[in-house]
Amino acid sequence: MFFSARFLPALNRSSRVAAALLLGGACVHAAWAQDGKQAEKPAQPGWNLETLQSLHKQEPADGGASLVVMSPSARVPALEGLVDLARAWRLALEHDPTYQAAISEQAASDTERAQGRAALLPQVQAGYSRSRISGSVEQPNFRGQRVSSDVRYDSSNAYVQLQQPLLNYSRYAEYQRGQARAGEGEAVFAVRQQEAGTRLATAYLNVLLADDRLALQRELEKSLDEQARAQESLYVQNEGTRTDAQETRARLARTRADVIAAQDQLRTANRELQALLGATPQALAPAKRDFPLPPLVPADLSIWLERARVNNAEVKAAREAVKVADTEVSRAASRYFPSMDLVASLSKAESENLSTLSQRSNTFLVGINVNIPIFTGGYNTANTARARADRSRLEQELRAATERALAETTRQYSAVLSGEQRIRALEAAVESSRLSLDAARKGYDYGIASNVDVLKVQDKLFQALSDLSRARLEYVLARLSLAAAVGDLQASEFDAVNQVFFEG
Repeated sequence: MFFSARFLPALNRSSRVAAALLLGGACVHAAWAQDGKQAEKPAQPGWNLETLQSLHKQEPADGGASLVVMSPSARVPALEGLVDLARAWRLALEHDPTYQAAISEQAASDTERAQGRAALLPQVQAGYSRSRISGSVEQPNFRGQRVSSDVRYDSSNAYVQLQQPLLNYSRYAEYQRGQARAGEGEAVFAVRQQEAGTRLATAYLNVLLADDRLALQRELEKSLDEQARAQESLYVQNEGTRTDAQETRARLARTRADVIAAQDQLRTANRELQALLGATPQALAPAKRDFPLPPLVPADLSIWLERARVNNAEVKAAREAVKVADTEVSRAASRYFPSMDLVASLSKAESENLSTLSQRSNTFLVGINVNIPIFTGGYNTANTARARADRSRLEQELRAATERALAETTRQYSAVLSGEQRIRALEAAVESSRLSLDAARKGYDYGIASNVDVLKVQDKLFQALSDLSRARLEYVLARLSLAAAVGDLQASEFDAVNQVFFEG
C-alpha cells in the first residue's frame, strides 16, 4: 500500500514514521517535526548518482583529461612524462623482445642473397700438406736378386685452385633460391611488424579498459557503501527494514569482490604493456571524453579488399614462399643437366712420391671440367617430385592466406561500422540509465519503488558505462586491425589514430 503526503496529518506517530520512510527523507523530517520532537534527521539512502556519473562527466581542474596512472615496479625502470599510443609504438620497436627477435631473423634471412650470389662467383681454395714417409723398398740388383732398403723422407705439397662456373644451371638455381629466400625473409618480417603493432595496440587498450573498469567499480563501491550506511542508520532508528539493509550490503560485498578482480586485471594488463615497452610509464594518455567518430576512408569495402589482396603481410609472405618453392623445383631439376666449369690450379710439391724423391716441382693447370649426370639411383626423380609437391602445397597455403586476409578485412571493416553504431547506441543507453536511476531514486523517496529496484537500475547504469568504455576502445582497435589487415599498420597510422582518439 502506498501513501501520499496529504494523508500524513491524519496518521498517528508510528504510522507517520512508516509512511515517511516510503515517501523519503523530507517527509521523515516533517513527520518528526509535526509530532513536536525535533530530532537528528536520519541518513538518507541516496544512490549517489552524481558520484557514479563523475568519472564520465566531470572535467579536471586544468581542463584536460584524466591520465591513467601506472603502478610503479621496483624492478622495471619508469618512463617519465605522458606515454601516448604513438610514443608507445616507438618504444615497442626498441624494447619488444618478440620484435627484436624478428629483426635478427630478418638479418639472418638477408644473408641468403650473398649466399646465392656466391654460387655464381669463382670458388678459390688452397691446401697444404706435409708428410713424413718411412718404409722399405725392394728392387732387383744387377744380379737379379731382390734387395731391400729402408726409405725415410719428408714430402710436402701446396696448391691454389680456382673454379668458375661457365655453364652450370644448378649454380644459377642456387642464386635464384638465395634471392627468393631473402625476399621471403623481408615478407615474414613485415608480418612480424604488423603483429607487433596489433600486440602493442591490444596491450595499451587493455590497460585503459582495465583502468576504466576499476575506476567504475570503485565509484560503484563508494556509492553502495554510502547507501549501506544510510540503510543501516534507518534500520537502527526503526525507519527502515532489515531486508533493504541486507540487500545493499550483499550488493556492496559483490562489488568489493569485483574491485579485487578489476585490480588483478589492471595489474596483469600493466605487466603485459611493460614487457613491450621495456619500462613502466608514469601515465598513459586516455581516450578523449568527447569521443569522435570520423568516417572510414575509403568507405567502399571492395577497395579495402583489393588492398588486402595485394598488400596484406601474410599474403605477401605466402606469395614469396611460392617463389622459393619455384626455385626449389628448378634446383632439383638442375641435377639432370650437365655442368661446365673452368678450373685453374697452381701447385708446388717436394718429394711428392718415390719417383720424384728429392725433387721439387711447380705445376700450373688450366682446363674445362665437364660433369654429365647419368644415374643417381632415382634420387633426382624423387627430389624433383618432392619439390613439385611442396610447391603445390604452398600454392594452396597462398590461397588460404588470401581468403583469411579478405575475411579479416571484412570483419574489421564491419567492426568499425558497427562499432560506430554501437557507441551511439550505448551513449543513448547511458543517458537513459542515468535518467532511470534518477527516476528510481525519486520513486523510492515517494514510495513507488523498492530498494531492490533502485539497485537494479544502478547496476544497469554501471553496465552501460562499462560497455560504452569497452565499445570505444574496441572501435579504436578495429581501426588499427583494419590497417593491419591491409598491410598499413605503420608509425603514420599510430600517429593518426593517436591524434584523433587520444588525449595528448
